[in-house]
Amino acid sequence: MKKKLSVLFLLPLILTGCNNGSSDSGEVKPSAEPAPTASDVQNSNTSGEYVPQIKEKTTIELWSITGQNNQAQLQSYIDEFRKLEPNVTVTNTIQTGMGYNELKSAVVTKLATGDYPDRVQCYPDHVAEYINYGKAVNLDPYINNATYGWTKEDKDDIYPAFLEEGSAYAVEGTYSVPYCKSTEARYYNKGVLVGLDLHSIDSSINGGKSLDEAYFNNLTWEELFNKLCPALIKYNSQLPDDKKILKSDDTYHAVFAYDSDDNLFITLAKQYGIGYTSIGADGKGHFDFGEGENKTKRMALLTKFHEYKEKGYLITKGIAGDNYTNAYFNTQNTLFSVGSTGGYKYQFSSSNPRDVGVAPIPHAEGKDLAIINQGPSLTILDHDDENRKLASWLLYKTITNKENCLDWAINSGYMGIRKSVTESEDYQEAATTRGKDLNTLDRLLARNRTYSTDEKVLNSLFVSPAFLGSSTARTQVSGVLTNSLNSTKTGEEYQEELSKLFDDAYNACLLAVK
Repeated sequence: MKKKLSVLFLLPLILTGCNNGSSDSGEVKPSAEPAPTASDVQNSNTSGEYVPQIKEKTTIELWSITGQNNQAQLQSYIDEFRKLEPNVTVTNTIQTGMGYNELKSAVVTKLATGDYPDRVQCYPDHVAEYINYGKAVNLDPYINNATYGWTKEDKDDIYPAFLEEGSAYAVEGTYSVPYCKSTEARYYNKGVLVGLDLHSIDSSINGGKSLDEAYFNNLTWEELFNKLCPALIKYNSQLPDDKKILKSDDTYHAVFAYDSDDNLFITLAKQYGIGYTSIGADGKGHFDFGEGENKTKRMALLTKFHEYKEKGYLITKGIAGDNYTNAYFNTQNTLFSVGSTGGYKYQFSSSNPRDVGVAPIPHAEGKDLAIINQGPSLTILDHDDENRKLASWLLYKTITNKENCLDWAINSGYMGIRKSVTESEDYQEAATTRGKDLNTLDRLLARNRTYSTDEKVLNSLFVSPAFLGSSTARTQVSGVLTNSLNSTKTGEEYQEELSKLFDDAYNACLLAVK
């Protein structure tokens, strides 16, 4: 592939899913409508050359999370943009040692002082807070501008789920745009599991046939926990110690591992049709998970998952003391690991190389597949300076042109946000495993690319509505799931504890928005 422009992407160090939680306060205040300037300047002249939009010296500040290894690359992207817009200076402030929750909290703290960035990586729950402070810019006037907005071709080219996320707020408008998008995938020890014959233990598994990729690609929670897990544990117990396929030489071990407790809670709610959160006709957010029938159904489901955990079928990041579960997958203390496609490389260990398969997360029996849409987007914060807002938009637009999106999708674990990218010959070639050794990271990356562009996966992506308090809801339900799985109680005592967990989480959400 011929590379023409440097990719203008910030590569955040993302290990798992969207982790959005903090306290919320205040009332929703609609952001002021921006009035983009420089409408008399065209993007290109008659020769097709780019014409700078910003005529005055302008400085914009970027806040992001990126690893040390990516800083030089990031600076090259900024330098490339400076060539297009020589009057714009981009200050790159890398927030080291922060997760996304901490990044959001740092932004909120600075909103009161005025010393906040122009651009910031974000999740929808975070943007809802920025909207509440009246600082998130409604991007619709920029997107729809005839001079420097998106063309109809651009809009049609971006996957709908990514666009929908940007407008899934309690106020009308588009307040975030897709950036380093990812979703969850189920990584599994393919070298061990594919071809394994469990017929003598349970002849109903895969119709009595040896395990194959088709079986893993269509796995339900019910099949996983009621058939496959007990069969694998029994099979493993019959093997000599030096031949075990599932090791128990670590503090934490189980057949199946899930890296994000909050994502698991929210995904199960979606898959089983149990209310989580919603935005009512009144335009306000509602915490459905703690109310009436939703609470009852959820308690019954979590009771089952508690049983699975006790039987050694399941661990989560919360159970593992906030250690990412891919660590146990890499030491073969678990055979499955659900994590972000953006963090695929953490599902591979050079010290224990093996053939890793990639498949959708399990789904509810008789229900459609539902996979959470995640990965940071980009929002622009308002400084009442039209040049700064326009410069921030133009930088984003450069980041996501077709060529740069293609380069990014090929050279990272993140999803190509454009259809034209993932359908391109260059991307399809990059997604093949042909000629790649079984036990290499390159082969896993190729499979990860294939999974990330699977129409079945893309059509199954979902987002939860973002509103003031939704980040608190995410944090609270994560605690509910972790604590319910870790509980040592049984019977009625467990049900009483579980009910209190739900009530406490629900009340914490209500308190956060008062």
